[in-house]
Amino acid sequence: MNNQILDLNKDIKRCEDVLIENNYLEIVIALEELIDKYKDTINTIATDNNKVWSYNKNDLVDLKNKIIKYKEDVLENYNKEICINTFNDVRDNILNNSKILKEKKYELINIIDELEKINNKNVDDEDKWNELKKYIIYTTDEKSYVSKYIISLINFIL
Repeated sequence: MNNQILDLNKDIKRCEDVLIENNYLEIVIALEELIDKYKDTINTIATDNNKVWSYNKNDLVDLKNKIIKYKEDVLENYNKEICINTFNDVRDNILNNSKILKEKKYELINIIDELEKINNKNVDDEDKWNELKKYIIYTTDEKSYVSKYIISLINFIL
């Protein structure tokens, strides 16, 4: 993941540098290399081989913007995956914790489901915090081996 982002950043920087340099030959070379590199990963890149010598500076600007958008999508998907894994890991830890009674496990799983819904809402942190406060209060009456799961998720959400 890190290498992919670094590579995308490098290609975005290359586009910016070539645009600043404004050398037609370098623009064509950059376009050809980057189109070839991303044609199978970025669906919106057209691979019209007849266009080589009719490229212009705007084509490179468009390609740079497509690479930026692709980078944003990669990061968003990575962040979603982290969220899913985080919540699933906490669920698994609760289910496998022998100290927690079966009834309490179901209660905690329901709370985790609610926390995940809060996390997935598209609202600002203040609104999320207002919804999360009741779970902080909930943890004050629980054992530490129960509370740590809820508190860690609240911290993750914020």
